[in-house]
Amino acid sequence: MIIDILTLFPKFYESPISMGIINMAINEKKINLNIEDMRLYGEGNYKKCDDYPYGGGPGMIMTYNIFKKYFESHKKGYTIIFSPSGKTLTQKKIRELSSKEHITMILGHYEGIDYRVEEKYADEAVSIGDYVLSGGEIPALLLLDAVSRYKGVMNNDESVISDTFEENSSGLLEYEQYTRPPEIDGMKVPDILLSGNHKNIDEYRRKRSIIKTFENRADLFSKINLSKKDVEAIFYYLKENNNLKY
Repeated sequence: MIIDILTLFPKFYESPISMGIINMAINEKKINLNIEDMRLYGEGNYKKCDDYPYGGGPGMIMTYNIFKKYFESHKKGYTIIFSPSGKTLTQKKIRELSSKEHITMILGHYEGIDYRVEEKYADEAVSIGDYVLSGGEIPALLLLDAVSRYKGVMNNDESVISDTFEENSSGLLEYEQYTRPPEIDGMKVPDILLSGNHKNIDEYRRKRSIIKTFENRADLFSKINLSKKDVEAIFYYLKENNNLKY
């Protein structure tokens, strides 16, 4: 898989790609990563890459011409531009992108990019959430990491397909996890996890996932078929926390 990242700040990636899953995917030649310094396509002695926006407004806008110069001399993959106005990046979309042979990521900075770049070159505009960053470097790193997990470099591939938000997962947030020792600083691992009764452990983990999802991401319930036991778990949670009154 080829991934091109078009950025004004290529040094941003020096450390992240030198370790972990991304580094493994690169070293095992599962991903051929090209980080392109768009400053090289700037204009004039100072390699200018931005200009004032028409109509006024704060900040500077990255120009169309630097991307035109790049695409005139490089093969274009499935091209993504990161933008707060794009469709929200989901696990389903990441899985879809991981099957592409070639992806090109256009990264904005300053106040954005001349919209004609998106019109001409982008196949899709993507947002990683309802907040604003200073540039597309972090979103691109996030996508690079997420895609790398599908490239067969995980120690246990089963962990990929069973993770939260995957199709094979329950759709719930993951339950709490513990390891040795069973007690530390006055905090104990729940007794049921030490019981060896896997049926009870599975039921307990399902209950904890239900409660954690209810607390933090209740919106996910719209996509999950809740059983009677699931609903009862929420009912008793509310009752125990004095949030349920008769």
